[in-house]
Amino acid sequence: MTDSHDEALGLGIYLYCLARPECLSVVKAPAEQALRGVDERYPVTALDPQEDGVVAVIGEVDPSEFCDQNLQTLSWVGPRACRHEAVVERIMGASSVLPVKFGTIFRSCTSLKEFLGRHREGIVRVLDELRDKAEWSVKGYLAEEEARPLVAAADPAIQARLAALPPAPGARYLQQKQLDAMIEAALRAWGARVTQDLHEALALHAVASTALRCHAGAVTGRSERMVFNCSFLLTPAALPDFRAVLSDQQHAHQGTGLTLELRGPWPPYNFCPTLSEGDP
Repeated sequence: MTDSHDEALGLGIYLYCLARPECLSVVKAPAEQALRGVDERYPVTALDPQEDGVVAVIGEVDPSEFCDQNLQTLSWVGPRACRHEAVVERIMGASSVLPVKFGTIFRSCTSLKEFLGRHREGIVRVLDELRDKAEWSVKGYLAEEEARPLVAAADPAIQARLAALPPAPGARYLQQKQLDAMIEAALRAWGARVTQDLHEALALHAVASTALRCHAGAVTGRSERMVFNCSFLLTPAALPDFRAVLSDQQHAHQGTGLTLELRGPWPPYNFCPTLSEGDP
């Protein structure tokens, strides 16, 4: 792949991730095992390893296709983002990786090499730090209709207000509204304590952890409310204990409506620095 070839065809250099030379066994695999790139017309390849052992896993794309209209169209972004993710995951099987966000395009191989030169120290440090580590996500979902009566039953103030509800419908309606607000506040406080304890227990077995935004049901596709969304950077050696702690936590909250979900391993997207915007 040469700059003159790319310029003649109006192509850009698409960057998937940065890795170590071990990844070349995947990039140069036989045709039947070849990686499918974001643009399936062009193969996934790599720049020759830099002097510091950094390998850029790349492909060619038509930059004009990455316009605002396409990037805002799920049917266009979806399959390409999945192929981007699949490439990074395959590379992760052979090497530590510094994944790059979807749609990172350079004008030429020369501009990519200049970019690598500017960020060499940080890239090398991160690849060394991420060696033999992967990201795992834990999500927690709460069926509030199950948790609400348990929280109410455990709160003396709520029970006292419940016992004092007047029989008259008008007066009872107003006090019931106040009682419902108390129960809702107690439910939120209970959920905050549970998720904080959960995070602390799991983080003891992780190299690093980060709390992520909880998503609405329209995103999760679930009726239960997402109350916990964290990612953890784990070594293979720590994974069994991490799974055991998660299982203990699920068992401890059995019957409360809380469900915990572990997924991974993923490339460590949430544990990589963001390289300077606008460099490509």
